[in-house]
Order: sequence, then C-alpha cells, then structure tokens
Amino acid sequence: MVSETVRMPSSKSGSRLLIIIGTVAALAIFTSTMSKNPALPLLAQSIGADAAQVGLISAISPIPGILISSFAGAYSDKHGRNKVALASLLIFATAPFAYLFVTEIWQLAIIRFYHGFATAIFMPVAMAAIADHYPSAVRGQALGTYSSFTMVGRFSAPFAGGALIYFANFGLLYLTCGITAAIALLLALMVRWDEPSAKVIAEKPSGSILMALGDVVKDRGILLTSSMEGIQYFAMGAFEAFLPLYCLSLGLNGLEIGAIMGVQVISMLLAKPFMGRFSDKRGRKPSIIVGLLAGFVVILMMPFSIDPVLLAVFSILFGITVAMVTASTSALVCEMAGCSAHGSAIGVLSSIMDIGHSLGPLITGAVVTLVSFQLGFGLAAVLLLIGAFAFYLGMRRIDEGPNAY
Repeated sequence: MVSETVRMPSSKSGSRLLIIIGTVAALAIFTSTMSKNPALPLLAQSIGADAAQVGLISAISPIPGILISSFAGAYSDKHGRNKVALASLLIFATAPFAYLFVTEIWQLAIIRFYHGFATAIFMPVAMAAIADHYPSAVRGQALGTYSSFTMVGRFSAPFAGGALIYFANFGLLYLTCGITAAIALLLALMVRWDEPSAKVIAEKPSGSILMALGDVVKDRGILLTSSMEGIQYFAMGAFEAFLPLYCLSLGLNGLEIGAIMGVQVISMLLAKPFMGRFSDKRGRKPSIIVGLLAGFVVILMMPFSIDPVLLAVFSILFGITVAMVTASTSALVCEMAGCSAHGSAIGVLSSIMDIGHSLGPLITGAVVTLVSFQLGFGLAAVLLLIGAFAFYLGMRRIDEGPNAY
C-alpha cells in the first residue's frame, strides 16, 4: 500500500518509549487478565452460572473489540495515539470496582462488556505506536518484546488471582485490579504516544477514517493473516474459559489452577521476542503455519490428561504455539498496510482476533455442556489445523498473483 520512510535517530529514544509503553501495558493487562483468569469462570459459577452461561459471559468481553478496535486504530492513525490510549486506560482503572457489587449473572455480563472496551482500544493503539518506531527489519522483535511486557502482566495475573481467591476472596482480587490499573493510568501520562523522533515516519492518512479502513479491509493478505489470529484466539478463548473448569472437575484447587494457567503465559513471555526475531530473519509466514499446526496437536491432547503436571506441560506448549503465530501476525499486517495505516491494520487484526476470542468460549461452552470437554477442545484443535492449510494455500495464491507482497 504505502512504502516506509525510515530515519534512524538514537536507539535510546525508541527503547525508552518501548519500555514505558510496555510497562503501562503490563500493568493494564495484569488487571484485565486477573479479572478473568482464573477468576471469571469461578466467580460466574459461584453465583449460579452453568457451563453454557460461563461460555456466554466469557464471550462478551471480546465483543467491544469486534465493534471498536478497527475504528480506534484508524482514529489514532489520523488524530494521534495519545488521547485514545488514555481513554482506554481510564476504563481499565474504573471497571474492576464494579465487580465488587455483582450478585447476578446479568450484572457480570454488563461489567464484562464495559471492561472489554479497555483492551479493545488500548492494544491496537499501543502496538501501532511501537510499529511506528521500528522498520520492518526489526519490527517483529520490537512487537514481540512489547508483547512480552504484556505477558508479564498475563503471567503474574493467574498466580496472583489464584492466590487471592484461595487465601482471601473475590473482593480483594478486584480491589487489587482497580488500584493497579489506576497506577497504569498515572504512568501513561508520562508517555509521548506520538513521539516525534520515530524511526518510521508515517504520514497522516488522507480521506476519512472509513476510507482508510476500507483500503485495509480490501487487502486479501491482511484479512487472511487476521483470520489466522482469529482462529488462534478461538482456541485461546476455549483454553482460558474451560481449562479452569476442567481442572476444577479433577478436584484441583484455585492455587493449582492458577499455576497451570500461569505457566502458559510464562512460555509466551519467554518465546515472543525470539519468535519475533525469527520472523524478522526467516519470514512471518512459516512461523504462523508451524504455530497453528503445533497448536492443533497440543490442544487436542489437553483434555485427555488427568495429571496436573502433564496439564502444566501442555499449558506451556500451548503458550509457545501461540507465540509462534502472534509474534508474526501483527508485524505482517503492518508491512502489508504501510506505515500510514499501522493503526488501521492492527485494529482490523484486533477486531477479527476478538471475533475468534468471543466465539471460542461461546461455541466451546455449548459443546462442553451438550457433550464433553474432549469434544469442545477437539473443535478448537480442528480449526487450528484447517487454518494452517488455508493460510498456506491462500498466501501461495496471493504471492503468485499480480499484487504479490
């Protein structure tokens, strides 16, 4: 679409921005993750929700991403990242306190919907800000490193959440979420989200936001890559919502469940920068295909284990497969879109991701309720397998076409 213009100021500026935005993201994602993993299905069950209702409630929070992520990214392309990022952090800081008053399933659903706007707005804007600062030769590693910051929040959240539920109660857990998110908001005020010394100089897009989004949506490569993100997060949604309940059915306690969920995030945390650097050097597409195929094997086997140690091993392996896919998808869509449309491209990627993340627990919840955990996880596994072949064939056709990347 648009070629990149690159300048190389001192690396100190880009590194400082990456560290600060990454720290803000780590704190914000910590609060978001701890509010749902493993707390959400356990809280929902404690107020009377069955498996299908747990799936429905888990599916609600990604819906704002479907509705608004693409517009948030495109708006930040045209009008700047700063105000959009701060608005999302305000939601992060206010939503956790609402959980303190939940007594009914419908109340929990409404709060999850409101809370979902925080991540839906923040992630595409923050990732676009990082992509603005790094050319394609190092963009995968930069985005992977940023993702590792978010993984710090994701990693610590299940452990902290499981411990707070085990030793205290849900109330203290959500108070911790609210206070931590308020700290992230204050720290974000120090960040120049539209740093003028960017390594990649992006011109403001001409025309309306809808026109900018239209250009991105017309790109078959961006849509295909984004669809792989959606399939990956379908499996992730199923994993997050129903592995805790599967563990609970085996008699494991909240601390053990939190540990099993947490080690998956550790593996993602450690793998993301390496997978991003690998995709910088060897290409984005092979990493996506291999990650999807490996994820198929791991998630298919997961619900057949009754050993907590083996479940933890599968959790680690699943995290690595997710890292293989997601370390490449965001960098790939940025390169397809061009530097003036980073926010739009990542926004579309995020919207499609949230469709998958929403459908994962919803559909898996129905299958688990009607049949079994094994068939529910098996459905997610088959989708990963189909996605790998569809991506390979679709990209080969695009690469052989007149508009090859």
